[in-house]
Amino acid sequence: MNDQDALNNENWLVERLPYTEDCPARGFLQLCADRRFHKCIQRAFKEDAGLTSREDYWIHADAGGTPKMECQRITPDYCYINKKVKLMGWSAHGAGCGGFGEEVPDDVIKRELCNTMQRNVRKYPLATHFIYFATVVDGETVLYRMKAEPGEEIVCTSD
Repeated sequence: MNDQDALNNENWLVERLPYTEDCPARGFLQLCADRRFHKCIQRAFKEDAGLTSREDYWIHADAGGTPKMECQRITPDYCYINKKVKLMGWSAHGAGCGGFGEEVPDDVIKRELCNTMQRNVRKYPLATHFIYFATVVDGETVLYRMKAEPGEEIVCTSD
């Protein structure tokens, strides 16, 4: 079967749906693919960035979150340069992150998030940056939050 045959294959189920207009995105949020912390990080990002809907921002997820995605620049560059997004969120989590290895301690992951975030603040200087680290303490989710205004150099510690 060649590529053209695959497109015309009778096994495709074709469904016609209403077209959804693409609304301008105001934000970008990068997170780990582990879904345990998506809800709390997305809620905090929307609140901190003053966004009202999940359609207000792009998401970019992969194992390990921001620290492990530092070289994956296509999506954040596209959002910042092409779409003029100026609200950027960066995150990672502890409590056993598969992207780092479940045995890697929280302080190591948090330190890597801090280092990567500082480089991102310099790479995207006109954006406001929101930084999140989620973990579990005594059976509860704990979310650490930080904000860097455009051009602001911030110090991030893993403590």
